[in-house]
Amino acid sequence: MYTSSKNDLNIRHNKAMAHMILMNLYQGKFQDIQEFRDQYMATRKVCNELGLKFGRCTDDAKTVLKEKVISEPTSAQLKKAVDKIEEEHHVILFLFKADKSHYHIMESS
Repeated sequence: MYTSSKNDLNIRHNKAMAHMILMNLYQGKFQDIQEFRDQYMATRKVCNELGLKFGRCTDDAKTVLKEKVISEPTSAQLKKAVDKIEEEHHVILFLFKADKSHYHIMESS
């Protein structure tokens, strides 16, 4: 997928394709977690280069900041909170897309 030109006539198509690739990306049965992470991060980088952002909700950030008793956040505080929410969003996606059959979770007794 071509991402380096802002004047690309197919930018909307490229954005849609990158979004679909990210959403359809899952850890393969015989793929180790590091290889899957590298693949996820490469796809995420393409999305970033195309200007696609996921999970960047300012209302969620304001709610998190209010829980920290910051009711009137500065633009820097709001940006930091939104960045953190986006990162958490990607962590949740990555964990959801990992092949759970690779991992054994022991129950405590």
